[in-house]
Amino acid sequence: MPTILITGGSGLIGSTLIPLLRDAGHQVRIIGRTDGRNADVPGFKWDIQKMTMDGTALEGVTHIIHLAGAGIADGRWTAARKEEIVTSRMMPMKLLADTLSKRGQKLDAFITASGIGYYGAETSAHIFKEDDAPADDFLGKTCRLWEEAVQLFDGIAAREVRVRTGIVLDSKGGALPKLMAPAKLGLAANLGSGKQWTPWIHIEDICRIYLQAVEDTDFKGAYNAVAPEHATQKQLLSAISAAIGKPFFLPGVPSVALKLVMGDMSQMLTEGSRVSCKKLEETGFEFQHPVLKLVLEDLLA
Repeated sequence: MPTILITGGSGLIGSTLIPLLRDAGHQVRIIGRTDGRNADVPGFKWDIQKMTMDGTALEGVTHIIHLAGAGIADGRWTAARKEEIVTSRMMPMKLLADTLSKRGQKLDAFITASGIGYYGAETSAHIFKEDDAPADDFLGKTCRLWEEAVQLFDGIAAREVRVRTGIVLDSKGGALPKLMAPAKLGLAANLGSGKQWTPWIHIEDICRIYLQAVEDTDFKGAYNAVAPEHATQKQLLSAISAAIGKPFFLPGVPSVALKLVMGDMSQMLTEGSRVSCKKLEETGFEFQHPVLKLVLEDLLA
């Protein structure tokens, strides 16, 4: 039975994924800046600045799920913040790969989070698939660098999986409570045109993708982790308002105003692409939450 080490296990995805993996019979442990003493799984510490870690965290580990990394939307994109976003996911990979190499230890799989930002911030008729090239903007370059760092595990992991994730919908955290805040006051409004595509996925489905990535040995390479139903930002915000019984009628916030306030980070809100999940579905994965209206009614009930 797999023994799985999770980085970033206390985050939005990790906190739901851990019990799912344990219910499936897998052994789970976490590693981070603290020892996870409040978690109900074994926890270990690392220091990314010093590039040191408790090597016992890797004893018997067959799979690593790498979720750690600075949140792209957690702060204004200053030069220092951009550097942190890029390195916060890459440096832990280097530390893990170096430690595994020194131990002479092999993995069955290395599974890492990435993002649909790989395709850039662009609103067009194109529907992006996994074999499309990365964009040349900050988001595209960042995701490309994250994914290229997986090469550190060549010869260490028998297979690698890159999970390009859309907006994760969960009532307990992430984007949804932030989008709900103005909606609760009846103040929801488009950010920009509202026509930008907003690929999304239910928290339970994204965690089930990671479970399949552990258990299915045919799961290799990049997968777009987004629901099959395409939605614009206007449709998403309107559905949120409807789910909590609030009106949605205010004019949109102009893109230029958002850029003045948020800088380059505003492109995450004002632009967005459609993304295909066909490759994922071809593995046999079945979405339990494919319909946005029903998802929001469920989460916001």
